[in-house]
Amino acid sequence: MRTYMADLHIHTCLSPCGSLHMSPRVIVEEAVARGLDLIAVTDHNTCAMGETVARLARKHGLSFLYGIELQSQEEVHLLAYFDDARDCTLFSEEVYRFLPEV
Repeated sequence: MRTYMADLHIHTCLSPCGSLHMSPRVIVEEAVARGLDLIAVTDHNTCAMGETVARLARKHGLSFLYGIELQSQEEVHLLAYFDDARDCTLFSEEVYRFLPEV
C-alpha cells in the first residue's frame, strides 16, 4: 500500500491567524521541502488564494485540494474540500453573504 503525505489544513496570509510569511510561494516551497504529496489551503471563510496556490503546487508536482475553513460566530470551525476552484468559489461567495460587516 502506498503512503501519501498530506497537509489538508494550511492557511495563507488571508486568514486572521495567518502571517505575511504564509505566501503561496512559501507554502509550496515548504510543502516540497517536507516531502508532501498533497496540500489543501483552507483559509477562514474564503478560497481566494486557492487558484494561485494550486497553480504553484502543480508546477512543483504537488496534488492540491481546494478548501475553506468555515468559521461561525459561535467559533465553530468546519473544513470543507472541493475538487475544483469553481465549486469552492461559489461556496465562498455564499459564505460572504452571511458575514458581518467589519
